[in-house]
Amino acid sequence: MKKRLLVILTLILLTASALAGCGGSGNEKNTANGTKSEAPKSGNSGGLEPVELTWYYPMLQQQPDQQKVQDEVNKIVKEKINATVKLKPLVIGDYVQKMNTVLAAGEKFDILWTGYMLKPEELVRKGAIQPMDELLDKYAPELKKEVPQVMWDGLSVDGKIYGIPNQQINGSRYGFIVQKRFADKYKLDPKAVKKLEDIEPFLAQIKQNEPDIIPIGIFGNNFLNPQAHDDQYWVVPGLDDHFYIKTNDPTYKLYRYPDEELNNFRLASKWYKEGYIHKDAATEKATDYESKGQIAVTFDVTLKPGVEAEVKAKNGNNDVIIIPLSDWFTNGYSATTNQSISRTSPNPERAMLLLNLVNTDKQLYNLLCNGLAGVHYEKLSGDYIKPMADTRYRPNVDWVFGSVFNSYLKEGQPENVWEETKKINTSAEINPIGAFKFNSEPVSTEIANLNAVWGEYKRGLVSGTLDFEETWPVLYGKLKEAGEDKYVAEVTKQFEQFLKDKGLKK
Repeated sequence: MKKRLLVILTLILLTASALAGCGGSGNEKNTANGTKSEAPKSGNSGGLEPVELTWYYPMLQQQPDQQKVQDEVNKIVKEKINATVKLKPLVIGDYVQKMNTVLAAGEKFDILWTGYMLKPEELVRKGAIQPMDELLDKYAPELKKEVPQVMWDGLSVDGKIYGIPNQQINGSRYGFIVQKRFADKYKLDPKAVKKLEDIEPFLAQIKQNEPDIIPIGIFGNNFLNPQAHDDQYWVVPGLDDHFYIKTNDPTYKLYRYPDEELNNFRLASKWYKEGYIHKDAATEKATDYESKGQIAVTFDVTLKPGVEAEVKAKNGNNDVIIIPLSDWFTNGYSATTNQSISRTSPNPERAMLLLNLVNTDKQLYNLLCNGLAGVHYEKLSGDYIKPMADTRYRPNVDWVFGSVFNSYLKEGQPENVWEETKKINTSAEINPIGAFKFNSEPVSTEIANLNAVWGEYKRGLVSGTLDFEETWPVLYGKLKEAGEDKYVAEVTKQFEQFLKDKGLKK
């Protein structure tokens, strides 16, 4: 009996020792010699050391209950991956400038939003973000599988993935968003508005009869490109939005500042002189007026299914109608809204676990988007929610955080909005040169100089506050001095090589 007990006791001790040596969880844990065991998974924090992550992203305006939401976010994140996250929202109009300052200072942080304002390709060339392929394979296999390959291709530079796409509408449809109360009052016929200029009589009525209302909300952000004007052009992606090819042109000739684009600047000048654009549009922000319902018409590039309900809050809680001016089209995937991991991240593995969690955990995602149930919004039947009248957290930027296909539905959105969105993503007309990637390194100095020149004039031109005919010759002369010709030559060289490599041109 004693011998049997001794054998049993020995086996128990050996088993316990083996379990202790394995960590007991199967999760990754850095050891003294730097070796790693199997990768940890979201939802199981056992064996992970506690870390704090920092995440920068844009917000329309700061939210009074930001800290309260962050505290609730960290309850989930702590339980799932033994981390806490410091949320660092920046007002969208200041995002690029402030993030460039953060990056230039070499600040240690983990995650940053990248997209149409802060382009991943440019950040790669600056060495600001890191490749994610191995991180995705080890720490986010669910997410990697869920995202269509075309999106990973769109976020790849030199064969490496540098961003996680916030899945949403993967296409564009230009047109106007109009407050319904004014459309009804002045009997606006949406079917009669076929091109940009057709909205002018309505703007004139608002100007004449509604002294406290801004007819159209153009505030120095991106206004219009030729495709919005007459569907004759495709924009060349990955550049500065002033290169185009014509649709159905087998030669793929590059156009720089075509007349159709310049005509849109001329139109802005005209509308400003007519009083349709706010007199201080070049220096003020649209959000200061939109939230009060003081803008009758806005121009939008993504008139997606359910957009009327989504932008209602932005328009002073007034109902809106949409007037599309184009069909759906897409660049394939143009890296519009994504998350990237900073090159300075102390914890890239845990950052990837967090991004996987945000995109696969519906509770966490909606907490970031909508705040706390019963505090910031009321849960209705099904997946519908309704914001509290006095809510202190309503970012209204679901597209910033992750996949909108995990979003709760807003009042007025169709129940099948995400199914319809996915249909558009697979059926939109595709830009034939959407896969073009420009390597900016050979002309990085020229690009910086050109951006500085455009930065001096852009808001004034886009808002119409600068007279186009007087301004353009001066601006173009400065662009020439800043290296315009060298930049165009390099773009042309790389674009021609792309056409040959893709078999689009011999």
